[in-house]
Amino acid sequence: MIQHIAKLGRKRETSPVPISHSSNALTRVKFTAILAVALAVGPAQLKAFDREDRADKAMEASIRAAERASRDSARASEDAARADERTQIDDIKTAEETRIQEIKANTELSKAEADAQEQAAKDAADAEEQAAKDAADAAEDAAKAAEDAAKDAADAAEDAAKAAEDALDDSHGSSESMRDLASEESPEFDNRGFPVRRGEIVGIDVDEKSMAIAVNAGFTVIDRAQLPALGSEVIRFAAPNGMDSAAALDLMRSTDGLGSYDLSHFYGLLFTPQGGVSAKGSSNIKAKSGTLKIGMIDTGVAGHKALSKLSLQTRDFSGSIKTVPTEHGTAIASLLASEGAATIYSANIFQSGVGRPYTSADAIVRALDWMVQQQVPVINISLAGPRNKILDTLVGKASRMGHVIVAAAGNGGPTAAPAYPAALPDVVAVTAVDKDLRVYRYANQGRYVRVAALGVDVTAAAPGGKTARQSGTSFATPHVAAWMARCTGSKSPATRLKCIKRLEAEARDLGEPGRDAVYGYGFIS
Repeated sequence: MIQHIAKLGRKRETSPVPISHSSNALTRVKFTAILAVALAVGPAQLKAFDREDRADKAMEASIRAAERASRDSARASEDAARADERTQIDDIKTAEETRIQEIKANTELSKAEADAQEQAAKDAADAEEQAAKDAADAAEDAAKAAEDAAKDAADAAEDAAKAAEDALDDSHGSSESMRDLASEESPEFDNRGFPVRRGEIVGIDVDEKSMAIAVNAGFTVIDRAQLPALGSEVIRFAAPNGMDSAAALDLMRSTDGLGSYDLSHFYGLLFTPQGGVSAKGSSNIKAKSGTLKIGMIDTGVAGHKALSKLSLQTRDFSGSIKTVPTEHGTAIASLLASEGAATIYSANIFQSGVGRPYTSADAIVRALDWMVQQQVPVINISLAGPRNKILDTLVGKASRMGHVIVAAAGNGGPTAAPAYPAALPDVVAVTAVDKDLRVYRYANQGRYVRVAALGVDVTAAAPGGKTARQSGTSFATPHVAAWMARCTGSKSPATRLKCIKRLEAEARDLGEPGRDAVYGYGFIS
């Protein structure tokens, strides 16, 4: 039993359960007491002691559990306090950060508003400055346009005086070459020898009062052609019975002094086929790429490979039921295409006659009105005839609207009278030179010639898919028309005048220094 107690004591001593020093001392005392008692008492008593020992152990375990619970509670309270403190700190931090962000956002908003106001003020100042600059530029352009217009008017007056002088000095000239025109219509002739429609005169913008006067005087209306784009009306009058056209014109002018009337003149082509025709097709016609929009008042146009890539818009103003001539128009269209024309508005005004194709002033102005209506910026014309009030008025209207009219100077020879409409002051008249820059031997000469271009021995398309070598002022005109189309871009009058001045300035001077009657301002390459 003593051994058992001793063993029990050793077991207690080696117990891994940690206890305080006071508990160890108490245990040793108890152990000693128990050992003493065990030596004095019997086994029954020892069992009682053993039970008591287990109760003590349980009590000690409870004490330790309570101690641990107390420590855990204290630690939990401490952790909770620390967590609460951290939460409070985080809340303070978050609030501070929010306040800083609000301050920053307000600052940025204020800066953005200030920047916007500053930019708006700057934009307003810039816009005002630009508007002032634009106004100054516009005033300068207007002053320059007025100056150019004044100079053009002075030039026109001088040209008109010279043309009148030329007409008085030369009673033949180009009229001799036109006497066979429209022979099947049995034409009459004006006082300069140019053919006119028999027994007919033409008026423009005749009001109802003047119409009544004309009817009372024995005139009858043949046709009234409205020209909406040009804001005009052309009326053909038949003369009173037995009265020729010249007498009818005198009667109408004396009866209605405020009206604008003239004879119904005939016009011919500036064209004599020459050089032979080749069957090689369009192989020798080199086209330039471009997007130019150009009009041509000419003959009809035949289908041809050289024209296959462009848009060809056609109208017929000839009033003829006969075969439409196409040789001249096909050649001109191909030359325009070779200069970069992508769209060509082609107006046929010619009808075939016993001799050469011919047309009249009223057909020309109807075609011109269509061109203006289609907003064609540059119009190529290759025909010749006398001056006519109707043609003068409406060519002037189209020009003031910003359209550029480029016309062949004529092939009547150096001594021929001025050819119209080329000799009108608003028109760009073109003469022809060869590759050595020598003037075409049959070209008209006069102060109205503006510039020269290559127009001798040029390759052009011919009907039937062929080509031909051609010479004449007609074949120089397309090059200048394309040059003007590239320059104008729009059709404002200011642009038109600027481009004409630029054309004159860029021409290579030929012949006498400055503008002359042979080459004008010079060669356009």
